Amino acid sequence: AAGADGIFMEVHDNVEAAKSDAATQWPLDQLEELLMSIKRIREAVCG
Repeated sequence: AAGADGIFMEVHDNVEAAKSDAATQWPLDQLEELLMSIKRIREAVCG
């Protein structure tokens, strides 16, 4: 989050059923919480 101009993530609504890259998928139902955390970190670092 600090100094990043963007993020790239692979998300899936059912990680266990992902046909490829299941180990690197982020669960869709946890995405909003993660993005809000990243946003708070960015605001703390960048003002």
